[in-house]
Amino acid sequence: MKTTRVCDSLHTDRYISVVQRHDLQGLYTEASQADKQGVLQGLGPLEHVFTLFLEHEQHLDPLPTDELFALFDQCSDPEKSAYELRDVLHRLAPGNGQIGHRQVALLTDHLRQRVTTFLQHNHYLFQHLLPHDHVFGSGGDFCKTIHASTAAAILAASFIKICKTGTTNVTSYHGSAQAMLEFGYATHALSVAQLNSELEQFGFAFLPLSTLGFPYSQALKEARGMFWEEAREQLVSRCAIGAADWQATMQNTAIPMDIFKIVSPNAQVLHPQHHTTGVCHTHMLPYILALYLHLNSQGMIVYSYDGIDEFATASSNLDPRNRNNLLIWVRANDIIITECSPEDLGFPRAPLSAIAEEEDLSATNDELRQIITGRMRGAKRDFLVANAALLLVAAEYAPVAHDDPIEQLRMAARLIEAKIDSGQAGENFYRLLETHNHQ
Repeated sequence: MKTTRVCDSLHTDRYISVVQRHDLQGLYTEASQADKQGVLQGLGPLEHVFTLFLEHEQHLDPLPTDELFALFDQCSDPEKSAYELRDVLHRLAPGNGQIGHRQVALLTDHLRQRVTTFLQHNHYLFQHLLPHDHVFGSGGDFCKTIHASTAAAILAASFIKICKTGTTNVTSYHGSAQAMLEFGYATHALSVAQLNSELEQFGFAFLPLSTLGFPYSQALKEARGMFWEEAREQLVSRCAIGAADWQATMQNTAIPMDIFKIVSPNAQVLHPQHHTTGVCHTHMLPYILALYLHLNSQGMIVYSYDGIDEFATASSNLDPRNRNNLLIWVRANDIIITECSPEDLGFPRAPLSAIAEEEDLSATNDELRQIITGRMRGAKRDFLVANAALLLVAAEYAPVAHDDPIEQLRMAARLIEAKIDSGQAGENFYRLLETHNHQ
């Protein structure tokens, strides 16, 4: 384990730690607390949340596996009301005394098997899908920012292959499935050959989770919306969103966790080479890191301290010395943990209002078109570029040979910006739309 402090261009220390995968794995075993203590101390900003997580695991009274699966399967029951499913979500919430990391892994395997059975029944041969990367945020930003992961994937597709999955909205105004439809990327009958053709030609393909057999009914959406409102109320009852104490409130307030914000984004049913995800609350991180280890995944996990499940170039704290992002780079043998700011990547810090989500989907997509085609600059472009750069680093598309992810992110951001300004990013995407819609 190696912990260092890096001095950046602002002449302030930035935390960076390297933890071996097998050491982190030890936190999820029956090893003694004394044996775990050394690993905890090397987690830096994650030490507190992992300490709370281990205390919970130590006193866990787990649900029996058959009851666990039965509750999860109720979420696909068309006879269940939103209120009944909200109660189910509470019973499946990690950290509730009965759901720990092993139960999360069991549910993930259960979901993966359900999807595999669904795909086999429908003769979808996803084992023939080209090697690709994947990105999926947890959703539920408490600051309601623009939907960044899909646009970031579109920008990164000029360099790497990404098969993006997504849903319609649950807690945001609209989801990636709605955004792609508004762009003109209509959902056709599922075809692995078509997906491969788009990945090969344009580096990008999109699939709604509903086409893969994921639990996704109107009642479940409503239940998850109510569940998220409960979490939001616990936060805003203590502090107004974006106020001076907002980041501290996010850090110190426990919220009920939606199992579908952990399992569905990270089940990785299409077996990507690298998987990037974001979380909207730090208490989700031990469970998601456990899934990365469980599924032997590589990629990035990102969290903004303002409760945003992406790398945020905007913040409630406008002090450039404030490290408003936590970045976890899960690699083949080790895990790099660092805190970073937009200034570390060469971006000016914006207020949260500058990257706020538009309620009007057509207005949102018009802005995304302008950014992708190089006609719009500013905070929203910086936000998308930073998250596209994250995907390049996760894919090990290394512009520089350096273990510090921030050095790589700086260079990757410049590559993305050059691709936008040259017109190639927009041309690539609109050629994709034209090809897709004529099939």
